[in-house]
Amino acid sequence: MATAISVVTRTNQPSSQESWLDESNPAMAALLGLAVDQAQAQGAYVYSLDPPAAAARLVCWAGLPVSDAPLPAQVPQEAASVHFERSAPLVLHENAWSDARFAAFPEFTRHRFEGVASIPLLESGSAIGLLNVCRSRRAGLQASALSFLLSLSVPLSALVAAESAQADLRREIDSLNQRLADRKLLERAKGLIQARFQWSEEQAYLHLRNVSRRRRTPLRDIAAEVINSFAPPARPV
Repeated sequence: MATAISVVTRTNQPSSQESWLDESNPAMAALLGLAVDQAQAQGAYVYSLDPPAAAARLVCWAGLPVSDAPLPAQVPQEAASVHFERSAPLVLHENAWSDARFAAFPEFTRHRFEGVASIPLLESGSAIGLLNVCRSRRAGLQASALSFLLSLSVPLSALVAAESAQADLRREIDSLNQRLADRKLLERAKGLIQARFQWSEEQAYLHLRNVSRRRRTPLRDIAAEVINSFAPPARPV
């Protein structure tokens, strides 16, 4: 599901660059804002992981933006696949931007973050998401800050799972709407053929199906051609 940025507002986190808060998912954005504050970080980024599709997609962020374009930002498959089997947090204090596990993520390519606390978001023991909390300076992460970030994994996992379920639902609705539209086209095309040639409904359908197969063209496109061919010519202006 491509999710556009609906609202962006400035955060209070000090930075040498402009800092923003993605509010396309307000509940998730609020948690990421807390992560940035507690870890004294410059950015926090949540990705949805889809191992079967070998995909990782940015779904929400706080702090420094990854780009000037709307969400979602995609991560190259090879870079994303490293994190599909992870179940433990990974903390780097320096050179995170050049580490092969993170170098291809958009926040690192744009901002060259030195430190990262990367926490897998799990559902039933499997990674469904990833939280990257990033820092511009080389510095250790306090145990209390790491503990707080780990505590966010449960609510963030639930939000990522909900976002994924909503995306699946939207795709299913789109598919149902498309099938309904295709059926309406087919019914109209069959009716026109029946009226013109005095054929039965089955004869009209078999004719459309045979043309579709012979031309290797989707049935809906054949139906649309039939409807257009039966349309009365436009009157001259």
